[in-house]
Amino acid sequence: MNKRFRFVQKAAAAVVAAGASVAALAADPATAQEGFSQASAASSGFGPGMWGLAAATVGILIGVKWIKRGRGAA
Repeated sequence: MNKRFRFVQKAAAAVVAAGASVAALAADPATAQEGFSQASAASSGFGPGMWGLAAATVGILIGVKWIKRGRGAA
């Protein structure tokens, strides 16, 4: 399996998933809206944790950058 085949396979899966979601939305908009609100409520508490993780990652990367600038660094 080469990269092109895997990309086409993933793209086809994404198109099928989008088509299924559009079909579900067209069949019963209330059910689709309920699914969207449940997904939103389930992921509502991730913001602060992800912000902290991003800040820590940036701090580590800046620290590595400055360590590498030091004299005798590899």
